[in-house]
Amino acid sequence: MTVSYRDAHVMPVMPLALLAFLLFGVLLVLPGALQPALVAAFSLDLAESGVVASVLMAGIGVGVIGSGPLIDRFPRRPIFVVAVLACAAALGLAASARSFAALLAALGIVGIASGAYETLLNAAVPESRPERAAARLSVAHAAATLGASLGAPLLARAANAIGTPLTFVCLAAAFVALALAGGFARLPLPPRAATGDAIASALPFAALAPLALASAAYVGVESAASVMLPPFAEAQGLAPARGTLAISGFWAGVFVARLVFARLALPARPREVALGSLAAALAFAVGALAGVGTIELWSAAIGFALGAVFPVLVVLSGDAAPQRRASALAIVVAAGSIGGFALPWLAGSAGARAAPLVLAAGCVVIALGAGFAGRQGRAH
Repeated sequence: MTVSYRDAHVMPVMPLALLAFLLFGVLLVLPGALQPALVAAFSLDLAESGVVASVLMAGIGVGVIGSGPLIDRFPRRPIFVVAVLACAAALGLAASARSFAALLAALGIVGIASGAYETLLNAAVPESRPERAAARLSVAHAAATLGASLGAPLLARAANAIGTPLTFVCLAAAFVALALAGGFARLPLPPRAATGDAIASALPFAALAPLALASAAYVGVESAASVMLPPFAEAQGLAPARGTLAISGFWAGVFVARLVFARLALPARPREVALGSLAAALAFAVGALAGVGTIELWSAAIGFALGAVFPVLVVLSGDAAPQRRASALAIVVAAGSIGGFALPWLAGSAGARAAPLVLAAGCVVIALGAGFAGRQGRAH
């Protein structure tokens, strides 16, 4: 596929993607990092605190699935700039919110807008250099992981130092700067504009279904691990702080794996997804049945095994429908939101000691989805 651009703007895709995914990672941890401050400001109970995160994630899902067809049809740069500016404006509304309902509305808009620009970059990064699509997207997603890791303590400290409203304003200013950078970005044209071909009327749902299944299972495992590692640590007789360190270990493993995968410059293949997922399943099962000694290293190993899974799934989804890349990957990424809702609940229902077995089963589902996708690819 030849990459086409409307003009030669000064910022290539990758620097913009790294900045944008870094801020996207910060958004993902915003509800948790600001939870104590929001509880105090709006007199929230635990259930209402959970609603804050749910509204943000639901908004991201809506933004992902709704933006795909637009990104496949219209110039990307204006869509990116508008979406990022919408993020900034909504964060400004959150800063001035005087009621819980107003806060939820603002964060819902943040989710929709960020889901749209995430989808755009998930399409643009592979299209800009197809021969290195998986490696480049792995680095971009590593930036989101880094943003989540750094963002949580930074947001919490900012809220304590300058207050929650000013913290929202500072984050809004970062998104305004990102929008300005996006105005000078060299983004690929949508396939229809680049080639003059009409977009096919139907997506290859048979090819996308196993990838969507794998995506749902992956995001579910990722979300559930972040929630269940502290209670699992306590069930093993470890100090609560060890569970928090285990979460950091998990995300550190994901981050390192994505950088290693990018360095190796491997192509996007279902085999890597299946092997990494099965390795993580084995580690989860051993931890549940035999216990773990150093839980931080155990969780880091699991994160490393799973690190390349999601970027590869995104590339495979787009490659299944190159003329409708954004629409295809929007379906697969949106399926992840469903898993992110369901699997933590299932793991929690199983109890702290058995939760890793549920996550092991989720990893097996990832591998099965990748296996079916690989068989379909060979058939065609």
